[in-house]
This record gives sequence, structure tokens and C-alpha cells, in this order.
Amino acid sequence: MNRPTKIDIVLSFLIAIYNLAIMFLTLLWLFTNVFQNKRAALSHLESFNLNENVTYGLFFSGVLGGAFYCIRSLYQRIGETYTPIVSTEPKNTLNMTVWFFWYLVRPIQGGVLALIILTLINSKLMTLQSLDNENMNSFYTLVAVGFLCGFGSHEVIHKIQELVQVMFAKSNLKQSNSEQKVKENKGE
Repeated sequence: MNRPTKIDIVLSFLIAIYNLAIMFLTLLWLFTNVFQNKRAALSHLESFNLNENVTYGLFFSGVLGGAFYCIRSLYQRIGETYTPIVSTEPKNTLNMTVWFFWYLVRPIQGGVLALIILTLINSKLMTLQSLDNENMNSFYTLVAVGFLCGFGSHEVIHKIQELVQVMFAKSNLKQSNSEQKVKENKGE
């Protein structure tokens, strides 16, 4: 069996530090006043007509969910590599060079998907049975929705694909021959 290369070990370490740092910073942003000055500076973006507490809070909670999923995936991958089930040799290689970009982008993808899902919910193109207007005004509900979007990015993308397929499905109506219809109406 192949042992992980030094580059795989270094990349695993960098991925872990990157995602843990993202998780730490998003938790600080969401649940403390550490970034109070930064939030105040962002509130001057009135020309965009955004509720920055909702927008940034939802984005960062999606990033948190995505980073949490990456850390979970990383320790599972390392566990599978180093856990000897039959022999004392590692059974898989880490191959982190293949997955490195995914580990960097997944948290950002989670934040963007959280914003997209909120937009779909607010536009009534998508509904969640357990959420009503009162729940959607709760900061913690928005954080939960954002986290779930980031953590379950694959499922969210599939749900968006389903929505697109329903909204833009081809019609089953047969094209009519207008000349034939005219003849039928005139009795010819």
C-alpha cells in the first residue's frame, strides 16, 4: 500500500488550518461583537438596499457549514487512510492534491448557496413547510438555514436543479398546424 506523500500531509495540515480559521472567524462574526467596527463600516452600503445583518449573517453561516463539512470530510479521509483494518499499512492514499481546490472553495460555495436559498424562499419560488414569516425574521433561524445550506451543499444544488427542471420543463403540448385549424373552423 502507498503511504501518503509529504505534500499530502502538508496540504492536509493547510486545509485543516484554513477551515478551522474560517470556522473560528465566522463564529466570532455571528455570535460576538469582535467585528462590531467592521459590521458598522459595512452598514454604510445603503446604495445596495441590503439588510447587511441578514445578508452577511446568512453568508457567514453558510461558510461555517461548508467549513464544518470540510473538516469532517478531512478527518474521515485521514481516518480511512491511517486506520489499519486488516494490515498495519495505510489502506488508501490521501491524494490531497486532487481535493485541495474543493476544500478551499466548499465553504464559499456554502455561503453563496445560503444567499441563493434565502432569495428563493423570499421570492416564494421555494417554500420550507416549517418556516413562516415570523421564523424567517429570527436571526437564529437564518443562521440555521445558512449552516444547513453550507453543510449540505450537494443536496442544495440538487434541490435547485429540481426547481429549474420544474420551472423550465418543456411543454407536452403538440404544435398545431395553423392552416389546418383555419380549414377546420371554416368547414373546408
